[in-house]
Amino acid sequence: MNRENSEQKVAENNDTDQIQTVFIRNRKKKKLSWYTYFLIFVDVCALICLFLAYGPYNRIRELFIQTALSTNSHKYLAYVLYSEEYAQEIANKHSITSAGETSNVDDIVFVDYSDKVVYANEYEEAVLKRDEGNDLYKVVRIIEPTFSGYMAVIYDPTRLHLYLSKSRYGSTVSTMAQETGAKIATNASGYYVNITTYEKYPARSLIVDGEVYYDSGRDGPIVGMNKDGVLMLMNSTANRALEAGMVWAIEFGPFLVVNGEPSNYTGTGGGGIHPRTCIGQRKDGIVLLIVIDGRGGGGSMGASFADLVNLMMKYGAYNACNLDGGGSSAFTENGVLLSHPVSYQGEGERNVLDALVLY
Repeated sequence: MNRENSEQKVAENNDTDQIQTVFIRNRKKKKLSWYTYFLIFVDVCALICLFLAYGPYNRIRELFIQTALSTNSHKYLAYVLYSEEYAQEIANKHSITSAGETSNVDDIVFVDYSDKVVYANEYEEAVLKRDEGNDLYKVVRIIEPTFSGYMAVIYDPTRLHLYLSKSRYGSTVSTMAQETGAKIATNASGYYVNITTYEKYPARSLIVDGEVYYDSGRDGPIVGMNKDGVLMLMNSTANRALEAGMVWAIEFGPFLVVNGEPSNYTGTGGGGIHPRTCIGQRKDGIVLLIVIDGRGGGGSMGASFADLVNLMMKYGAYNACNLDGGGSSAFTENGVLLSHPVSYQGEGERNVLDALVLY
């Protein structure tokens, strides 16, 4: 009897071992579903975001807040993870203050450097050494450690104009360049969009072809040009800017350089990291029109106001001002888009209200 019981127990143990072996094999063969992989991916992304948002890297956190606050329609992102008080505290750490309120027109004296063969540095050479057979402009590729873009060096600024889109919905910079036959064209002013009709309206003062197109009534920072091709900066209404001699003008800012003095900034200068467009003029009269790619376009994440100040000073700007940027920033040569515009809606040019065009 004991022998039979012993044999029975051995058989039961063998059966149990076989069942466990089959169960283990089945568990090994079972694969995770796509839904499980998706949840793991979401969890990893959430952990990375939380680490960046609340981790030890202050610079990333502060750039995120500045960049969100400087947009028109995505300011709320700054308050998704942070309180209003904290966001404002970060914003206050990064600011820019103009070195002056009005540029001195008489300081600009046009000089012809076409015969110059010795240059002080690579930046002076990039500006003064002209392309053979082209005395109107040249295009310089800007490649800095953290951003890249394009600069038009304009030798005859009297041929630079502000051109309004023919469509009430705006046009791409490429379209306006083709309409005017422009050698160089970039975006220019900011604008409002009617969310019902999608029509575009000036956000701030504009002077076009020697007439006030729109006056905001504010004493805002205005950048424009007189009939002699001198770039002018002043805090003024559009009507007073017209009286001062501007034949085209844009109310925008901040001023980056005034009468040779760079604007004072703390941190990154505020405004976060974005695609940027800016204009400047050297003391010798040469105009610098710059577009910086951003948001991954062209491999560039974008530039801060501090970056623009330093860039303009490197190339010898005597006066300079920031223009509208973000997804509007675009640079064309002979109607062909060279830059890589990226908005929060995706890649490609967006319709804008106007453009700076070099005829």
